[in-house]
Amino acid sequence: MKKILGIYSSSRQHRIGDGLLAHTLFSKRMLGQHVSPFLLLDHVGSADSTAPDVCARQLYRGCKVLTMVQQGRLEYVDADGKKQVLNAGDVQYRSVTAEQDAGIFRAAANRSGKREASPQVLQLWIDAPTQASLSCTGKTVAADKIPSIALPDGAGSIRVIAGDCLNRRGAMPTTSAFDVWELQLNARCTSEFKTVEGRTLLLAILSGSVLINGDHAALGGEVVMLDRPGSGLFLETRADTTALLLSGDPLDVGSAVLQ
Repeated sequence: MKKILGIYSSSRQHRIGDGLLAHTLFSKRMLGQHVSPFLLLDHVGSADSTAPDVCARQLYRGCKVLTMVQQGRLEYVDADGKKQVLNAGDVQYRSVTAEQDAGIFRAAANRSGKREASPQVLQLWIDAPTQASLSCTGKTVAADKIPSIALPDGAGSIRVIAGDCLNRRGAMPTTSAFDVWELQLNARCTSEFKTVEGRTLLLAILSGSVLINGDHAALGGEVVMLDRPGSGLFLETRADTTALLLSGDPLDVGSAVLQ
């Protein structure tokens, strides 16, 4: 079984896009090289009146950004002003280069022109090898095109967003070795996962609670960092739980630059 190195939580928040507030679950700046090739994971929702007007923004260039809409509808406006609406369950994967920024996100408008209810979004920033091409501007995949795998004994399901899982290829193209799995786990169930030995492994608990490898509990909003040796991960849920499992080959030198 994988050894747990630590369980982390963060209160860092910053505004993102137009009227959205991001809660940083983890970042390379916080946890160092242990999270490579991943740079930053934000949980994004609408900012209310109590949100800070100005927050420090960590913006990387020379990397990829994976945007996953969990709830609601999200409008993306690129650098040329082109608009695209992402619905619940949709995923967008795009490059952020030195010449092209990440664009702007905001809650999508309804037919009357008013902004809809608060979207809930995950945004994952991923480093790329220095020799990797970042010429691909992006790709969007609809929710019904993302592979889903049922877990044994009714324990839940896995959405394979990127990488490989049980011989199923994820929906997103990748230029380096990493997996992104969204876990939907039912309460009072157990599941065992096999990951690639030697990789960085992070488990972000988005909601619910889970017991990991029989002796460490993690709650919604916490991120579990596991050691690179070993390949097994055993989860026992105490409530309905949504989590994001991130696995990737660490990079000695990446292409991302913190602005």
